[in-house]
Amino acid sequence: MKVRSGHIIFEKGVKYSDLLPIYKEMFVKFLRETGQLPEEEDIMTMMITENIMDLEKNKKPEGYNRQGRMRMIFPIMEKSSLPIEFYIYGHYHSAKSLEVARVTESMSQYLKNKGFDNEVDWDNMLIHKYKK
Repeated sequence: MKVRSGHIIFEKGVKYSDLLPIYKEMFVKFLRETGQLPEEEDIMTMMITENIMDLEKNKKPEGYNRQGRMRMIFPIMEKSSLPIEFYIYGHYHSAKSLEVARVTESMSQYLKNKGFDNEVDWDNMLIHKYKK
């Protein structure tokens, strides 16, 4: 399957703070799956701590939005009534679309195994909608 972004949409009623118990493991899983684990433990600790601080306040975390092959981004929600989501986005030259699909499916299954029902959608970023 050729995709640029994979969107994991949680069931309605899930709040950012609900992700606290699994977030560190989820974050590390994403970095492992994409081959982006930082060499320095301090960098990893800082990234996780920043995200955890947001989740503790029930705010949207940054995710992993750094230069690299793939990003895990929690978008700003237009309406608070919409279910929360995050998407996995691969840069054109550094991540193959098949890899984006694989990582998205793996993360979705991981979340289901942890009790977070979700749906997966593909290429649902505004930039992709206007290019069609």
